[in-house]
Amino acid sequence: MALVLKISGRVFDNEELVLKYAEILSKLPGRIAVVAGGGEVARRYIAVARKGGASNTFQDLLGIYASRLNALLLISLLKDAYAKVPRNMEEFLEAWGRSRIVVTGGFQPGQSTATVAALVAEAVRAAALLNAANIDAVYSDDPRKNPNATRLSELKYDEFERILRSSNLPGGYELIDTWAVSILKRSCITTYIFDGRTPEAIEAVVRGENPGSKITC
Repeated sequence: MALVLKISGRVFDNEELVLKYAEILSKLPGRIAVVAGGGEVARRYIAVARKGGASNTFQDLLGIYASRLNALLLISLLKDAYAKVPRNMEEFLEAWGRSRIVVTGGFQPGQSTATVAALVAEAVRAAALLNAANIDAVYSDDPRKNPNATRLSELKYDEFERILRSSNLPGGYELIDTWAVSILKRSCITTYIFDGRTPEAIEAVVRGENPGSKITC
């Protein structure tokens, strides 16, 4: 069964973490699709572009290219990965038909890498999407602002959507955008959200464990 992994761009800001992810992915059996976020490179470039008056579309493009650079870095560390970074779904599917591991980044402006991961999971008929996020689980509220926020180990997509709508400001506690959630929900793809600083959580999910939060239909 195919494994789809979304890696937060912040993981790529830590070279030891990137190396550990490559080590774990190389040992996992089966077919693997990985979607990389943009990380600090994306944030820095976007900030400069925004300050200079660049359009949102151009800012999105900078984020996309940063995510593709991170994807290429991970590819370079994997011996059996497809050698190029797919730029759209057609290129991804072509790569998927040729290699055991395919790593990609963003596809187009206005579309988050979380949405790309959801589309990829749907395209390869994955049973689950693993999200190596910037937080260890889903909470009832932003735990950085509300110390009474409750950690939710299991929840339904309907509840998850309500949590997302309550915190949708830029830079806020939005783990996945609503478009990505709608894709995962329509195809009933289970999502696991866990701390991206613990790549071993991937192996835990494969063993049937829940290292963070499990979201189902």
